[in-house]
Amino acid sequence: MKNAYIYPLSAKNKKDSAYNPYVDDFIESMGTHFNFTNKSKPSTTGILDFLKYLFRTNYVFFNWIEDIPDKKYGLVQTIFLLIFLNIAKYHNIKIIWTMHNKLSHFHENLFLKRIIFFVLLKKANCIITHASEGIVYAESILTGSNKKIIYIPHPVKTKINDHAEIKTIDLLLWGSLSEYKGIIEFLEYLFSKKLENRYEIYIIGKSSSRKFFDSLSALSNEHIIIKDNFPDENYLRSLISQSKIVLFTYAKSSILSSGALMDSIGFGANIIGPNVGAFTDIKKEGIIETFDDFDDLIDKIDIGLERSATRDDKRIASFIHDNSWKEFVEKISTALEI
Repeated sequence: MKNAYIYPLSAKNKKDSAYNPYVDDFIESMGTHFNFTNKSKPSTTGILDFLKYLFRTNYVFFNWIEDIPDKKYGLVQTIFLLIFLNIAKYHNIKIIWTMHNKLSHFHENLFLKRIIFFVLLKKANCIITHASEGIVYAESILTGSNKKIIYIPHPVKTKINDHAEIKTIDLLLWGSLSEYKGIIEFLEYLFSKKLENRYEIYIIGKSSSRKFFDSLSALSNEHIIIKDNFPDENYLRSLISQSKIVLFTYAKSSILSSGALMDSIGFGANIIGPNVGAFTDIKKEGIIETFDDFDDLIDKIDIGLERSATRDDKRIASFIHDNSWKEFVEKISTALEI
């Protein structure tokens, strides 16, 4: 069994409902092939923590590493990362990078993030993308990088509510509330078209800042309810069961894949999202709908509300089976030839 290091492994309280379990699920699933040397020792020093494991590591798995310029001591961490990426092969360390997004959702420190992104495309031994668009995007930045990129859909778990509930919510928007989600732009569009009272809308998630939530709250009314807290899994399951449509309004500029999208599929939701990245891929599977712009979105919403009672459970179940964490491990192990 090979020794591996995975980033990030946060010391954040896992009882927090907003905690992203992706890395934990990855460690658990890949545990049959790798010994993750840092799995029980969350880092408090970012990527600098890797120095403790340098001489006993065969593989390094990076997730969202391009965002380290935004972290504490971001410049120092960035310099260390770039040095490491350039010397890894001399230590026989293989770099596996999951490219979750196009560059970064956040616009701070873009110069450093572009450098990291480019060097990762050049130096990584294998790049995983959860959206086929990621291959095209990477190739547009560095010609030839597509040869080491593999597309594997984001793994999904079954979470469907067995108890049907009365659907009182037309549109549910959930997840972290941030600028790149496009929620403010969508609500402003509704007000500009005098459609702010047309749908029963419920928006819930942890806001990225007080300022952002204040801007978002200014667009609420008796038909648009906005909550600044992240629902736990049981409450989210109930909310999705009460909702006719789960809506994603993400900006197309940065999004490739979405954990919230895959969770919503796992909950058996009727979904509409932007025609980009993983949303486009899954639309081809016939289990979600996509939109091109807000005019198109209104048409898709109205059609979707008429069909909200229908759901292709067999197709959803088949997709979940084919894209389980177990299947993900098999695809990764084949790609890495382990």
